[in-house]
Amino acid sequence: MVLHEVLLACNESSHRLFWEACAIVCDATLKMKLTRWLALICIALLLVYGASPYFSFWRFTAAIRSRDTGAINSHVDFRAVCASLKKQLVARFARATSGHKRWSRLGPTLIDAIVDVYATPDGIAALLANPGALKNLQTPQQFCFTTGKNANWSKVKYAFFTGPRTFLVEREGIKLQFRFTGLGWRLNDIELGLSHPQR
Repeated sequence: MVLHEVLLACNESSHRLFWEACAIVCDATLKMKLTRWLALICIALLLVYGASPYFSFWRFTAAIRSRDTGAINSHVDFRAVCASLKKQLVARFARATSGHKRWSRLGPTLIDAIVDVYATPDGIAALLANPGALKNLQTPQQFCFTTGKNANWSKVKYAFFTGPRTFLVEREGIKLQFRFTGLGWRLNDIELGLSHPQR
């Protein structure tokens, strides 16, 4: 009888050990599968994030080509673009016109008027189609707004990340900087490469 009880106890403990070992193996396999899935999801998210500015830029160019003001509005941070254009124009004309008395009163008003014209969906489309309108401007008084033809987007020199949340596109000497916000990628800076006007 004692032997029988010992055998039963050994049998029960071996069954318990067997099931515990199976549970440990299943738990380890489940953790490995979960880790693999999490790694795959992270890689997929990184790939989508890496491709997203290119897709957003393509949608932006489609909006510019079709002159879709609603779509352009959704892809442009006009407040930031306005500040950037104003800063570039002030830097371009401040030194050349600093000796004129009227410039101190009239100049900022003219620059504000120029920036206001381009800080609209139609203005952005016109500026990208004809950047020479501002690049070749000798004085703010000579400004004349032209809508121009559609921009040739096949002349993009490069497009790449400059930071985790910034993306830069260069086309014909113009640098378009996009920034990732909660609403997606939005144009927040247009660097025209303005030099000082020639005398």
